[in-house]
Amino acid sequence: MAALEASDGDRAAAVCAEEVRIQPPGGGNEMEGRDAAKAFVKRAPSFVRRIREEQVEGTTVILKGLTRAPGMFANFTTWTFETDGEKITHLSFAWRPAN
Repeated sequence: MAALEASDGDRAAAVCAEEVRIQPPGGGNEMEGRDAAKAFVKRAPSFVRRIREEQVEGTTVILKGLTRAPGMFANFTTWTFETDGEKITHLSFAWRPAN
């Protein structure tokens, strides 16, 4: 999340497995690989993110919070990070309108 906040694609890729899969919000085409993680983070719009809940289930981390694009929209967002115990192997998002 810190890499996302800083738009730091290299930092994001460093915590991802080589074959990481990313399912973009809204059901877009799944992306694969560290280069895709770098590009995804670099082009992510500037949002205000507030994590309100964190849950760990084995090697899966689920973060829930509010994502707000200033002056545009707000969503309750669930980020699901699946890992191999060290690196992120799959990332998916679920959005629910907040307003």
